[in-house]
Amino acid sequence: MAKLERIDLFDRRSGSFFVLFLLVIASLSLGYEYFQFTKLKTFDDPLVRVEVVAQEIKLIREQPKTSMKLRLENGSLCRCVMSPYLRDLRGRELLVELQVKKVTFLDFLKGFRAKCEIYEVYPPLSLKEKWYRNIASGHENQRMKELYGGLFVATPMSQDFQELIGAMGLSPALSISGYHFGILSIIAYFLLRRPYRWLHNRYFPYRHGNRDLSLVVIGLLFSYLVILEFNPAMVRSFGMIMVGYWLYDRGIKIISVQTLLIAVGLLLAFFPRLFFSLSFWFSTFGVFSIFVFVRYYGQWKPWQIFLALNFWCYTVMLPISLAIFGTFGWWHIGSIPLSLLFNIYYPTVLALHSFTPWGDLFDPYLLKMFEMGDMHPVFIPVWMGIASVVLAIMAMRWQWAFWSLGALGLGTLLGAVYQIA
Repeated sequence: MAKLERIDLFDRRSGSFFVLFLLVIASLSLGYEYFQFTKLKTFDDPLVRVEVVAQEIKLIREQPKTSMKLRLENGSLCRCVMSPYLRDLRGRELLVELQVKKVTFLDFLKGFRAKCEIYEVYPPLSLKEKWYRNIASGHENQRMKELYGGLFVATPMSQDFQELIGAMGLSPALSISGYHFGILSIIAYFLLRRPYRWLHNRYFPYRHGNRDLSLVVIGLLFSYLVILEFNPAMVRSFGMIMVGYWLYDRGIKIISVQTLLIAVGLLLAFFPRLFFSLSFWFSTFGVFSIFVFVRYYGQWKPWQIFLALNFWCYTVMLPISLAIFGTFGWWHIGSIPLSLLFNIYYPTVLALHSFTPWGDLFDPYLLKMFEMGDMHPVFIPVWMGIASVVLAIMAMRWQWAFWSLGALGLGTLLGAVYQIA
């Protein structure tokens, strides 16, 4: 009997209607955002209730200042600078006066800077901050507090630590992203499968077991997304999971660029602020690079694909990441085997923090690794980052572009090594 093939969702005509649908949704979303913008601009110095997303001491014009990242009730982000003696207010809600006279609608969507004055501090902490403080209480070193806060609840790390992690090539693993969402969904499915099968066989064998279990896992992931306050990279990942499940359940291809375009289109239409999120585009390009690889080597055995993808994604992402961030180190090369080890490390530390008092078990080894980490400025032209994106798109049709994309990544790696040698 011939094996049934999964079909594509859209042809050219239906695809055109879907694009029109996205444009209508995007117009409505932008209209709503503009309405929120006009409400904010009703007064030049409005009193606004905000949540403190991040707070750290920075040198600004050689003077220590407290840099704060605030999330307004309408979802917009604002950065402001205040006294260096301000106490830690992360996770708290404030009543502040913002000076928004010069803020444009584009600034409102991207996130803006403004002068602000605190009028009132509300005592309750956000659920995300409570979770972070519970995690941080199990660690003595500040870097370890930042590391596990970023890993589990997406709390921002200090700029210096973030730059070191980037130079070591560990940002994709140690900054929470869709990659972690994938691991969590596998863990949740594995843990729930046996109990659910027992209930399924005993009480409701007539139901579609895999569908029920998938919906439970999706519900858990959405709850986690709410706690993370809709982190952009995780929103993209959750959108991909939802679109992928809906298509799979209807016998339509999942591993295709069409699936990615549908997810990205829907997310941008409903949440236009994601257009200005660098992490959103990085994670999108990372998924796209996986699809490019699977197009040519999807017939390999799963373990071969797993190993090869780590090296492939590393080389493909290198030109664009170095062109933007411009830091590199010898440990960056070792990030490939470390990324493989991360698949064991992540669920292990998750279990240690969740069920035992030994969440700091790996702290001495991690601190030693970060002490050995080096950071050097390197120059990679912006055109190389743009070329990697263009070649990735072309590689979906031409194999020569696929090999050129890999060669560009290897050339970037050799160029970065030469600059720091």
